[in-house]
Amino acid sequence: MIAMGDPSSARSLIHIGDIINLIIAVIVLFVIVVFSLGFGIIIAWIPLAIAVWTHMRVKTALELIDSGRYKEAKDKLIIPAVISLLFNSLIGGLIILIGAISLPSENVAPSVSSAEDETNIF
Repeated sequence: MIAMGDPSSARSLIHIGDIINLIIAVIVLFVIVVFSLGFGIIIAWIPLAIAVWTHMRVKTALELIDSGRYKEAKDKLIIPAVISLLFNSLIGGLIILIGAISLPSENVAPSVSSAEDETNIF
């Protein structure tokens, strides 16, 4: 079970959901292009475009998570997760959404290195 506020589990879920999104988008693109003629080829690019846009947002959010800025990461992921859930991949979008929701609500203060602690004693 995923504990609320566990950034490492949330980060893993977000990353897994992103990978699933990209894989499903490529499969959908391939199937529509191979088995469809005309208008289907134009529509085939929509899931791929959503997956690429979500992937870019996920990359930015993962960097924010690594720096302890969880609230900003959550804000950056909610809309792409819902759009991906509705229009691209139910599984990938749901996993990203669960990961985003399970992020802590508060940011973590940046840690001060021990070298700075020693110089700022007084």
